[in-house]
Amino acid sequence: CPAWCHRRELAHSGAIYTLKAKPPDKEALVLEALRHELTAPKTTLGKRYAALLIVTIVASIFYLFIVDEYPASFPLGSTQLLVVEWIILAVFSVDFFLRLGVTRLSDWRAVALLACDGLAIIPSLWVVLNHFGFIDLANLEILALLRLFRLMRVVKLLRMSNVLTDVFGASVLTLVFGTMAVHLGLRVLVQEVSSLSGFDVLSLFDKDTLMIAVTAVGSIFGIGLAITFGIVKRKQIEISELHRTALDSLQSFERDINQHGVGSDQGDSIDFDGWRRSLQAFLFEAYPYEPMKRKTNELLASIRAATKNRPSLDVPFHNGLVQNMSAFLSKTQIEFHPAFYLWLNRIAHIYFLLMMIAAPGLTGVVAQLLVIYVFKGLVVVIDDMDHAVDLEVTLFNSKILRV
Repeated sequence: CPAWCHRRELAHSGAIYTLKAKPPDKEALVLEALRHELTAPKTTLGKRYAALLIVTIVASIFYLFIVDEYPASFPLGSTQLLVVEWIILAVFSVDFFLRLGVTRLSDWRAVALLACDGLAIIPSLWVVLNHFGFIDLANLEILALLRLFRLMRVVKLLRMSNVLTDVFGASVLTLVFGTMAVHLGLRVLVQEVSSLSGFDVLSLFDKDTLMIAVTAVGSIFGIGLAITFGIVKRKQIEISELHRTALDSLQSFERDINQHGVGSDQGDSIDFDGWRRSLQAFLFEAYPYEPMKRKTNELLASIRAATKNRPSLDVPFHNGLVQNMSAFLSKTQIEFHPAFYLWLNRIAHIYFLLMMIAAPGLTGVVAQLLVIYVFKGLVVVIDDMDHAVDLEVTLFNSKILRV
């Protein structure tokens, strides 16, 4: 029997049956691997493909914004329009057919997303066909329909933002990209709705009042971030001091035990280096608090067993080592309530929306994305500082930023 055969004996009405499993379908395995690479790329080739797709999607969304704001920059029938639409059509078509080959009809969500991908291709396809004279785009209804299909690219953009950190790594830029994508998509959505309806949606808002609101909300948000940054930095400094004090106390006991050779068996059995490695993983949130606490208690118990016959170490053990270890581990668990970060994020999104309405045009979108990067990035950094000790910390340290 080949390796893929499985022999099972089933007693049924006194008879013995041998069941053989079917050999694995190689084509099915390949499709399953391709499906995983398209949704969550792990290989180098898969990540490069996802990076190309993400860059193309972002460029296409920004291109839609430019076309709506400055129609003369890409007039119908121009060479620059053909080149851009050719690139978008090529990349989107390859992605569509790859996903078509791995999509299960029983998965309604995947089918719906595939339909959105197909609709996102149509505008570029029609522009290319029109350039070569196969289709006439003079019909206003067709133009309105193409504008509607363009919005499917926003859906594609939001979907791909989920794998951004897997492709480009964790950084402030990648962690705030989702927010940038949402607000860039909202701008394009407002522009397309205005074009389809023939009514400028932004004209409903009073610009003078909006500028006052932007200043007021921005001031509140900025002050809130400044106060939070100060509180978190103070806490980080305090945890760092407790961390150094605890390790200095531990080092003193380790040196004393090694120098005096206390109970050779007991002294050799204390795993100081193993505890330090666990602590390093704990500081970078790769090791949970409860196991770290248990390991610390085991370490303290081993040190106590090795030094219990030395009265000179009794008081330093309880008043120094145990107290410092307990204070450090306890302080690392004190953090802001999740509702606090939710409040900061709500204010941030309100501020970004006000920016979008108050500052239209290319200058407005650049200013909005810059504000999102700065303020939303500070929220990410503050959230990270609430957990990490200042061990080789840099502003964009991908090792300690939570994904």
